[in-house]
Amino acid sequence: MEEEAASTVLRGGTPKIIQLIRQAQGLAANPEEESALRKLTPHVPGIVTFADHSKPLPWSTSYTTVLMFADVSGFTSLCECYSSMQNAGIDQLTKTLNDYLGTIVEGIVHEEGDVLKFAGDAILSVWRVNNPEELSWTVDRVIKCCLQIQDKCGQWETDIGVTLSVKMGVACGDMTVTFIGNNELRAYVELGKAVTDVNTAESMCKSGYVVLSSTAWRLSTQGLYEYEVMPDDKHVRIVTYRKLALPLDGSKSQDSAYIKEPNPWFVRRRRTSHGWGVTVTGITAASAFSNGPVNSKMPWGPITSRPSSASSTTSGRLRSASRETRDNVIQEVIEERDGGQDTPTYVVSPPNTPESTQQKPKVKFGLSKLKNVVKAVTAMRLDEALRLYIPLPVLKKLDDNQPLEYLSEMRQVTVVFMNMVLDEDKDTTQLLQEIFEIVYSQSKVMHGCLNKAFLFDKGCTFLVLFGLPGYKHERDCAHALYCSQKMKNVLNDVSGVRRISIGVTTGATFCGVVGHKNRHEYSVIGRKVNMAARLMMHYPDKVTCDDNTFQSSRLPATNFEILATKRMKGLRNVGVIREYVEDKENGAISELVSIQHFPFPVLGREQESELFKMEIQKLKQGLTETEMNHYILCGASGIGKTRMMDHFIIMAEKEDIRVISCALTIENSYTTNFLTRHIVRMLLSSAGYSHQVDKEPDIMYALRDESLIEYMYLLNGILQTKFQRSFLALTIKDVKEDIFYKVLMCVVKKCIEKHSAVILAIDDAQNMDSDSWMFLHKCLTVPRMLVVLSSRPAIIENPPCDAAHDFIEDNSVRVHDLGSLDVRHTAALACQLMDVVRIPKQLERMLKERSQGVPYWCEQLLVEMAEKEQILIVPDLGTTYEDTIAPATAQIRKLSIQSNDSVFEDEVEVRRTNSVFKISQNQGTTNSTAEMFQAWGLAMASKRKESKARAPDKVAVFSPTINPEEIPIPTQMKEFITARLDSMRASEQLIVKCATILGARIPRDMIESILPNIPRVKARRCFKRLMQIGIFECANTPTGRSGILAQQNVLDPTTCFCPKIDDDFDADLCNLMRFKNKLLQETAYDVLMESQRLELHAKAAQYLDKQSEKIKGHIPYYLLNRDPPLSLEEIEANFKGCLTILANFKDGTSPIPNTLGSNGDNGEESKYLIPKDTRLYGLDTEYSRSRRGRRKAVALDRRDADPLLKAVLKIDGTPERTEELAHRLMGYYQEICRHWMIAKKMSCVLNVLLEAVSAALIIKDTRQAQELLDTLESILHDGSLPQETVADVILQAKILRLRGKIEHQWGHRDTALKYIKQAARLLGMAQPDTKLQIWLTSVRYLLRLKVMRKSTNERRPATKLTLEQGLCLSDLYDIYKENGDERMVLVTALRQMIKITGRTCHLHQVVQAYAGTIRLFRIQGKHLKTELENELFSSCAARFKELSSEDLGVLARLYTDMTITLLNEGNIKRSILTGKGAFEICDRISDQEKGQEVAPLVAISLIHSCQNEEFSSFLQKFKDFISFSDLKSPRAWFYSFCMERMLNGDFPVQTFQSCLDFAALYLKTADAVSQEFLPRYFLAMTISVWFCRKGHWEKAQTWFDYWETYEPPLDRFLALYAFTRKIEVMLLSLCTCRRTKARAVWKDLAMTIQKDLGRLAEHAQTIRGIRPRYHHLRAYFNILRESPLLAKVHLRKAIDCAEDQDNTLESKWAQRHLFMWFSETKGDDSLWNSLTNKHITEWRLMSSASTEPQLFTWPIRPIF
Repeated sequence: MEEEAASTVLRGGTPKIIQLIRQAQGLAANPEEESALRKLTPHVPGIVTFADHSKPLPWSTSYTTVLMFADVSGFTSLCECYSSMQNAGIDQLTKTLNDYLGTIVEGIVHEEGDVLKFAGDAILSVWRVNNPEELSWTVDRVIKCCLQIQDKCGQWETDIGVTLSVKMGVACGDMTVTFIGNNELRAYVELGKAVTDVNTAESMCKSGYVVLSSTAWRLSTQGLYEYEVMPDDKHVRIVTYRKLALPLDGSKSQDSAYIKEPNPWFVRRRRTSHGWGVTVTGITAASAFSNGPVNSKMPWGPITSRPSSASSTTSGRLRSASRETRDNVIQEVIEERDGGQDTPTYVVSPPNTPESTQQKPKVKFGLSKLKNVVKAVTAMRLDEALRLYIPLPVLKKLDDNQPLEYLSEMRQVTVVFMNMVLDEDKDTTQLLQEIFEIVYSQSKVMHGCLNKAFLFDKGCTFLVLFGLPGYKHERDCAHALYCSQKMKNVLNDVSGVRRISIGVTTGATFCGVVGHKNRHEYSVIGRKVNMAARLMMHYPDKVTCDDNTFQSSRLPATNFEILATKRMKGLRNVGVIREYVEDKENGAISELVSIQHFPFPVLGREQESELFKMEIQKLKQGLTETEMNHYILCGASGIGKTRMMDHFIIMAEKEDIRVISCALTIENSYTTNFLTRHIVRMLLSSAGYSHQVDKEPDIMYALRDESLIEYMYLLNGILQTKFQRSFLALTIKDVKEDIFYKVLMCVVKKCIEKHSAVILAIDDAQNMDSDSWMFLHKCLTVPRMLVVLSSRPAIIENPPCDAAHDFIEDNSVRVHDLGSLDVRHTAALACQLMDVVRIPKQLERMLKERSQGVPYWCEQLLVEMAEKEQILIVPDLGTTYEDTIAPATAQIRKLSIQSNDSVFEDEVEVRRTNSVFKISQNQGTTNSTAEMFQAWGLAMASKRKESKARAPDKVAVFSPTINPEEIPIPTQMKEFITARLDSMRASEQLIVKCATILGARIPRDMIESILPNIPRVKARRCFKRLMQIGIFECANTPTGRSGILAQQNVLDPTTCFCPKIDDDFDADLCNLMRFKNKLLQETAYDVLMESQRLELHAKAAQYLDKQSEKIKGHIPYYLLNRDPPLSLEEIEANFKGCLTILANFKDGTSPIPNTLGSNGDNGEESKYLIPKDTRLYGLDTEYSRSRRGRRKAVALDRRDADPLLKAVLKIDGTPERTEELAHRLMGYYQEICRHWMIAKKMSCVLNVLLEAVSAALIIKDTRQAQELLDTLESILHDGSLPQETVADVILQAKILRLRGKIEHQWGHRDTALKYIKQAARLLGMAQPDTKLQIWLTSVRYLLRLKVMRKSTNERRPATKLTLEQGLCLSDLYDIYKENGDERMVLVTALRQMIKITGRTCHLHQVVQAYAGTIRLFRIQGKHLKTELENELFSSCAARFKELSSEDLGVLARLYTDMTITLLNEGNIKRSILTGKGAFEICDRISDQEKGQEVAPLVAISLIHSCQNEEFSSFLQKFKDFISFSDLKSPRAWFYSFCMERMLNGDFPVQTFQSCLDFAALYLKTADAVSQEFLPRYFLAMTISVWFCRKGHWEKAQTWFDYWETYEPPLDRFLALYAFTRKIEVMLLSLCTCRRTKARAVWKDLAMTIQKDLGRLAEHAQTIRGIRPRYHHLRAYFNILRESPLLAKVHLRKAIDCAEDQDNTLESKWAQRHLFMWFSETKGDDSLWNSLTNKHITEWRLMSSASTEPQLFTWPIRPIF
């Protein structure tokens, strides 16, 4: 059978044998399931865990035990010091105490002891002894434990200078544990001689002592210890272990080894044999369920019943000397326990004895025993039993699977310590049970929580707490005093209780778990707890309280008597101590409380009024009970439930419907049938019947008809009658309950017949007793009766009884949630409460923010301000009010209710109009009031007409000495909010607390990320509910129609305005929330302990940092002073790829030539940069890729691109501008820094501030960067960071470098250079100062660089120092370059190269170093420049994933420089490729400046290569590129090339008129800078050429004259090309002037042309790309001078040069002129003019039909 069970697999694959073993260990059967026992057992001792909880209470059990009572000394002083530090102090107190107590508990648990009870700063621990013979070695073991604890905790220094110590008493003997309680809560109390002895021993202790009782001392191995006898000659103090020397003969006897061993054999840790059991607080499952001693728990073997013959010889003198004494003491203990009965003598066999070696314990432990254990555990229902010993706040948290640390919090509680001196002659067990029942019932009535019950040296003590989570009430202080007095009165009548002393205190207190992770209890810690205990002991037989309790209770001062202040140990500044005495005249709370009447109309409850009106109509129409709806108004305290009930009563009375009303109190809930009795009596009275129903024939007939006349005696308890039981009733032993209700309902129905309808209005139904709930449930079936209740939400969620559940779940009952008032009614509500007609607008705003529509909160705020004279009530004298608001008259007009009892009405009116809202005594006269109004700055109106018919109206104003903005929030308001928090579910509370740390705007996903142990699905349900109950609201601003509706307060408060996605499954959840009540947020935040705040803030910072990484990833790491994204290992791997590509660069061939290294003017192709095998880069040779993203870029054929451009094309996406990203980051940095600072992670704050400073520099916010850097430096010097961090050279250099960059942005270049030089000096890079030093340094660096580049040594890894040095050198390079200091530029560039040469560096540093060096060798050392470019491009191609936008910008600059050089040298084809690559990079990084620079180069190259389609495409892309630029120069280039396209005979992109209009506007502005001269000059010359060709000479002259204004330096290809257009204009003019002007005129023109051609020839020597055009123009000039031979020579040179340079346009044009000028067959030279005269559409058609451009022919004859 066992084998079959072992092979069975259940519960998801777990074998049954494993399930049984796990269950026996107290674990869940399935390993994946969380065990309830594992969460519960650390909160109770093992004695409770394995007690027999099926026994009826009270019951007691006795154990033979060794007890240790540890009391912490210095705890009172510690509490006093920490309490003065507010919340942080309490949190530090908790940590200090838990660290200290945890160490003590760890020592106890390590020695297999169990903590029986925590009592504040004291611990009572127990070692259970299975047999009296174990007492001896158990006492030794406990002594060892005490001495070890003293070694660790004897002098425990705290962070505030208070030294903690512990004193410990040890006793042994019998202990009785008495279990008391009920089915709701249970407790255990320890009694017996051992408890008395351990208390006595502890009382004999001083700090650091370990004192043994006389019995424990006699049982101990006395020879082991150094000791001293206490003054009473009974107790003994153990000082330490005795140090014994070796025997005189030098041999190591067993005794000497035994004495010297630090871990004696008899105190070694006991182990559970067979390995199956789990020791829970020192007691295993096996021992718990065994009937006798468990041999397996003995360390050395079984217990034998015969004496050991070897013990005397093997134990030595020391052991044998004490054997007889210990045996006698053990016998005494046995006789004491067993009442003198004879018992067999047991002898313990130590290790190495014959008995221990010969006999082995044989324990049969199989599946059958496991089954028995599991059955026993299951029958006990242990988890349910243990829950009764744990406070409800803890159970809520545990049930919600919240972390242990979230059981702890800071909150305002009222502590009640009650001490009773008991009569020793009474049965203690029954007496304790009776006391427990009284304390528990009375505290429960008043919302108190019984926390502990114990018997220590201070007597029998109970600890009751008011204000714990789940028990919070707005009147906790008053309830605590009521409860204390009530308990004292009742206990005074209990026989056996001689004296009751109670101390009550109120204040901020730590509430949470105290102890060790394996054994802890929920307790309260703080100064107020300590003070309550002191009050209890120093003021016997009184109920005393502190001043905070007196102030917060708001009870009449007549109920208190001031007592003489006594000096109490460890307490300072205790304040006034008062005794609470019950008012004898008004001490008893009224048995019946009526629903309060409100004299003003109800506000903002239209929906509820309409519902009730409908039910009244049903009553009047006589509908059946099945058609009626009964209502429960559900709402939090102060929400306005009572006011609604009063409004319903008024509505019913207006309809002549009888209303029976009652407001229940807390005490009514423990009075059986309290409400039933009231309703029945009122029904009888209103129907005209007397309470003696036997004298009412109608009722008697009705009972007789129902055959209930025999059961009239059942009404005795309801009507206070004395009906006798009839003979028939006497024969019935048990009368069924339904008969009682049948009798009752018969009487009720007979009374209802006298009325047309009756309404039962019950306020505060949560205070109703269970029998009355049953009665009300029966009333639902009574015709013409409507039941309306008001209640708090607790009974809806957790009904107090089955009858309440049945009532709530009845089909005819509707639960209506009463929410907060609309804030629009705040002004009217305030006016009603104060009985005024006008209030200040600022007061309305303050009430809206703080009360959030809760009427009671609003009232308490006003009462607080009125009591402190912050607001005053003054007569309305007709003053002109500018900053006040007056609600509608109908809202503040008093109601006129007809009542027969005017006295009652007046009493209610007086009670409702708070006496604090009255006209100030010193403001009664008109003159003083006028003066007061003048002080407030209010103008008096004309004299008010006196009216004696009514009292003058009143207004509320702020006191002139008060600043409304400085009015603090009352403490009581925070109490209300805490109560509201406690009414939430545990998960909702946790969400609210976590949300408080996030600030004003709360992203939902952020809360979910920091929530501990709450499933996301459950969390989202909680979010919905928190929105519904008004805790959260959407933080997004509504727009459009929603915004209009929101302003009109028409929208549902839970409406969300977050953008939604159609397929989002969370569409019904709000993504961005905020607290509706800031005060609630502040209060919930205050409840959190500091450790919890630190953890949550750290989690929030980590979440935000993770979110910001998505942005940071697009910003170069060096710009933000971050660590590089790639590790050095990854960089080394990339570097190997770089070497491969570099080898291909040097050894491969490519169809694309590189003329950068060509010699002379022959244009020979010297080297090839690109390898033929493009598959090396993983690229498809047939693939042509267009740019994706915001706009399409240039189509760059990868087959023609070099490896770097191919790699760049592999980078997907369009990076945003760095400035935009940095702007977005600044918001993140602010929040991340805030969270890290609160979390006290100053190193993280330092890193964030460094990044924030860098981000501020990126966005040019210099002032903010300076403020952030100042904050960073202040943190460095405030001592919050480790000294090694402060002294970090790299950090100091980084700060100096950032300071220099800030100064540079301010424009202080010299100061910036000074700071960066200081940073360089710290990094070991001192800058040379003198010219000689600079020269020597340059030479040394050049030589060093040459040697390093030839070196074959292994590459060294880069370090953080290397990276910072590179950044510092880059900044120095930029400043030197701006200053024009070329020598220092050279030095800095060479030093950068030295830093990266021979190192595995980050790519950015490589790019910066190479780029600087390449610029230096731009003019000289072209071969070295080409080599450096190849190395750089190969590195970037291999490591392209590391390229940042700034690195790409540097590469674009290099490619642009290459394009300029190639174009100057006439390499058209290569210049197109490099230019397109540069433009592609600029487009990817959105670099408008560099893109605008390279675009004209690409355009002119495409024009010369006659790639018309590509030129058209590029021009369109260039137009898109510049569309985001506000500059006009890029547009000038665009229109210039549109003109060039038309001048070359191709169809236009823009019409000539468009170009002309732009140019006319652009060139007329005189704001051009030197950089804009070239595009203006180029555009003007192209338009002038157009007009010359058309023969419009005056217009041509107008545009030609701009050359004098805008002619640029002729040092680049584009400038020379525009210059050729100028020469063309002059040549065309010369052609016409020769025939139309005098010789002198055209002779001067010819001389000018000759000079300009000479200048062009001079520049063409260095800029070879212009040579074809030069020869072409020279040929035209010669043909005009009638030198055809020279003209033909120059035309042929032009054709040859053009073909060498791939200048197709120039070649075709020169060939055309060769044909047109020298061929006998003349072609048509008017094609260009005829084409350009056509419409643009026809022009495009004609151009597209022709494969060749319609080039203009320079004329030989004049143009007219």
